[in-house]
Amino acid sequence: MLYHPLLTAVLDLVKSEYSKPPPKWHSLSREACKKDLDYLEKECSQVSEFDPSNKRLEMITNMKNGSINLQILECDYGRLFYLHDETQVNDLPLDLWGRILRVSTEHALSTEKVQSHPHKFKVFFLANTHLRQFPEANHPVTAININGGYTYPCNRETIVVYRAEDATRVLIHELMHACCLDDMRLGLDQVEAETEAWAELMYIGLLSRGNTKLFHELLQKQSNWMASQNELLRQRMKHPIEFPYRYTVAKEEVWLRWGIFRPSKKIKINNSLRLTYPPTDAIKKYFGVSRASTIL
Repeated sequence: MLYHPLLTAVLDLVKSEYSKPPPKWHSLSREACKKDLDYLEKECSQVSEFDPSNKRLEMITNMKNGSINLQILECDYGRLFYLHDETQVNDLPLDLWGRILRVSTEHALSTEKVQSHPHKFKVFFLANTHLRQFPEANHPVTAININGGYTYPCNRETIVVYRAEDATRVLIHELMHACCLDDMRLGLDQVEAETEAWAELMYIGLLSRGNTKLFHELLQKQSNWMASQNELLRQRMKHPIEFPYRYTVAKEEVWLRWGIFRPSKKIKINNSLRLTYPPTDAIKKYFGVSRASTIL
């Protein structure tokens, strides 16, 4: 485990976060959040290139007919709308998500771009269970196969995560956009690649809780996962930078440039387009989610 300034900085940030108790959450009523729910329904009625089959509206419709549950929770750093089915009641790593909101808030306030912000984050988590999978042979990878959320630059009030699988990593990614951390001089593909590279690094850092040994083990697993998945993607891509290059191959290039990409072996990914290595049962247990949960 050689010294690397970037990895050391991430570990230091995570250790600082875990030296504090997790943010406390409390429940809110639907009546108290009617404007937010009306806004969510309007948002989910809009066409989105990221959710072309509109799983968002499907979840809203099912919530209104009672087959999908709604929990509304708030902490000092944000408000969370969690739409889920009965099987997902114990699937949300709430303490971790509170920490992610706090880290994002504190990091944004420490930058030159954002010195203050009057609004808490609003996260609309529509936990549909459609998995990220490679399409059939000879079919292109599209947003239906890989995307799971979106937000608008510098907008803390429309953070939409519409797929359960890999939602924790998506939350980190979208919060970075919401905090005005994008350098649009780089172009969209590179902005997304940089954001995704940071999101995956912060994800494994937070899962490690600042434990150096576990952090490097997760970094190794993530490198192996990334390399194996991207090998399959390159075989599917007819052009080097076609979709979803920005989230996958370009992200690998960023890790290479940072000097943290360390694949050691090829692994089976089981046709998965989940972008992070699936956490172990031990990690799920620590964060208080069910073994079947894909959210972590």
